[in-house]
Amino acid sequence: MTSLSDISLPFFKRNPARPNGLRQRVSEFLDSKWALPWCAFIGFLENSIILFAMEPLFLPAMASRGRGAWKVAAALLIGNVIAGVMMYFLGMWADEALLQPAFAMFEATGAYQNLTNELQADGFWPLFMVGITPIPFQLGAAAAGAASYSFAFFLLAVTLSRAIRYFTEAGIVMALGERGEKFIERHELEIFLLGIGIFAGMALVYFLM
Repeated sequence: MTSLSDISLPFFKRNPARPNGLRQRVSEFLDSKWALPWCAFIGFLENSIILFAMEPLFLPAMASRGRGAWKVAAALLIGNVIAGVMMYFLGMWADEALLQPAFAMFEATGAYQNLTNELQADGFWPLFMVGITPIPFQLGAAAAGAASYSFAFFLLAVTLSRAIRYFTEAGIVMALGERGEKFIERHELEIFLLGIGIFAGMALVYFLM
């Protein structure tokens, strides 16, 4: 009979031939089939409920993949666009009932209203520029829905702008070359923990200030 102690997730499975420390587990997770879905989930969170940049979490994943960093960028883009579409339709159908009270809790009502007004006047470029920067894009996505901005142009803006951001960051990581990859391989754990630490610090500062 299988006990609970015998059950483990694939990326935390023990291998007697190799050391089973935290460094090895982090390395196995970043190289596993679960890493890209996790990055897609990060992309989804960044364009839905998280109001600050997620680079500290996904840049370590890019760094660990080296020349495969573009796969992380693609996963992030997919998750981000899905969340953007969700926020667009929430802005269209539940602006007053759900989004305005939610943004008020995060003291983002002013920015949300300003974006809504800009999108009603000249939608594409304000939306595109918000998507390139680490500024919370869910504000722009929801504002586009509230302003009844063209869904086709919204989808084009979110896809192009987020693709530029993520693939530029992946390109920088890939440009490090072989020497950079070796350095990253030696320090995967440190980079991963540093990313988590920075993200936690950003979250703490955001919610306390």
